[in-house]
Amino acid sequence: MHNPIDSSREILRQAIDEFSPTHIVSLVSGGKDSAASDQVARELGVKIDFVIHGNTRCGIPQTTEFVRDEYGRKGEYVEADAGTAYEDYVLRKGFFGKGIDAHGFAYRILKATPFRKAISREIRNGKRGVRVLLLNGARKDESENRKKNLKLFRADPASPGNIWVNVIHDWSQEDRDEYLESRQVPVNPVARALCRSGECMCGTMQSDAERVEAAALYPNWGEWLADLEKEATRLHGFGWGQRAPRSYPGQGELFQPMCKDCLARPAA
Repeated sequence: MHNPIDSSREILRQAIDEFSPTHIVSLVSGGKDSAASDQVARELGVKIDFVIHGNTRCGIPQTTEFVRDEYGRKGEYVEADAGTAYEDYVLRKGFFGKGIDAHGFAYRILKATPFRKAISREIRNGKRGVRVLLLNGARKDESENRKKNLKLFRADPASPGNIWVNVIHDWSQEDRDEYLESRQVPVNPVARALCRSGECMCGTMQSDAERVEAAALYPNWGEWLADLEKEATRLHGFGWGQRAPRSYPGQGELFQPMCKDCLARPAA
């Protein structure tokens, strides 16, 4: 009989045995998957050294507020903060565009680089031999592509000492939801409302309908994006979620473990 917690126990045991980590980090986006992966790791007695949240500064601010309130009190809390990178880029060159290449480029600027810097600053500090397990909520059940290609563990090619571990790799959505309810794990209200964390709304993979829904529920965010779009369109001639009149070399950053929600949905 399928027992999702037993599956996670084995994944964590194997990761710790194989990589002998010096640090273990729980990555919390504000979505349901990472809420489950964090909770089950704690339930199984994993010593979590840091909780890291990626703040792209283009998503729904209430998600980051929730994560700060809920996880900031559980120990060492770190934000991989993209700062003004999104607005700076949009005003300088226009929105990232639409599709997988644009998504890869946005991912590098808004997520991968801030995460690597945060881990280097808070944990690595120039020391050799630092091995960091990054516990996250990627699940193979999210899409056909993930069923075929998602690996239990994967080292970041740009920083091989950072090893991504999919704690709930074998869980179904039903497993996750039942677990969160049975453990009474607080769930981000944004994730309940939008069925996703909302922590990144860069426009490369989201649909117009998703934007309309988010703006209706979170009008301050909607007004901020509309104002930014007005100025970017004046400067560059195209808006959020539109294909940009440029191309990106190759496929951008192919290693994108923090964007599973976007990649699980096709671009509209």
